[in-house]
Amino acid sequence: MLPSPVKKDSVYWDYWVEMVKASVYRDLRELPAIAETAQIKGKHVMEVGCGPGRLILPFSKIAETITAVDESDWTIKVVENMVFENRLKEKVQIVQSPLVSLPFDDGASEGTYCIWVIHHAKSRWEKIIKECVRVTQANAPIVIGFGSGEGDLPEFEEIVKPDHVRLSKEFAKAFPKWCAEQGWKVDVRSVPLAFEFKSPEWAFEVFSNTFLRGKSSAAQQEKMQTFLRGHVKNGKCVIAQELRLYVIRAP
Repeated sequence: MLPSPVKKDSVYWDYWVEMVKASVYRDLRELPAIAETAQIKGKHVMEVGCGPGRLILPFSKIAETITAVDESDWTIKVVENMVFENRLKEKVQIVQSPLVSLPFDDGASEGTYCIWVIHHAKSRWEKIIKECVRVTQANAPIVIGFGSGEGDLPEFEEIVKPDHVRLSKEFAKAFPKWCAEQGWKVDVRSVPLAFEFKSPEWAFEVFSNTFLRGKSSAAQQEKMQTFLRGHVKNGKCVIAQELRLYVIRAP
């Protein structure tokens, strides 16, 4: 039976795909770092907040099985189609569920990762991470990936989203301390990333429809464009970002 058709309700994900394409270190740095820290090789692992599944295809080649969880109707349909088209039904289980209340038994996963998902609201990220810990076997890795608030991209976001950048930095400072209060060991690994766009104009269009969605003034748009024009290297617009992987181990 064919999966249900996908109907997009926003241009966001089209530009999100362009963002992934622009991530020049994705295959070289980001994916290997996540796979290594989550120790997914040959194991049953869980991705909490899978989005449209950018990690599923590469990780399905090395994990035993993957349970992919997300809240969105749209992304679940995208992943269902991707799994069907790539004949991964035996490898990938897809579940739609609130991330703050995962429908799995304690210790169901041998390794869990939640990348670029955690929301800034403290009450929400606390619940999501406690659920990640609950469904993961004792002392198995739980990997939380989030931006550090450092680098070119946060400087760019400061123009129109200063609260977002502030909360990112507060999260990076508070999170390890909070984990320690739960009695969990946490290690932090920094992964330098970069986006490479064909021009500042194209970078502006992609960022405007992904990270910087919403209204911005003409003055803010001019500042954004000036910033991007100042980051041209070898004819391309290059924007640096840092991913931090927080590796939790709970007894």
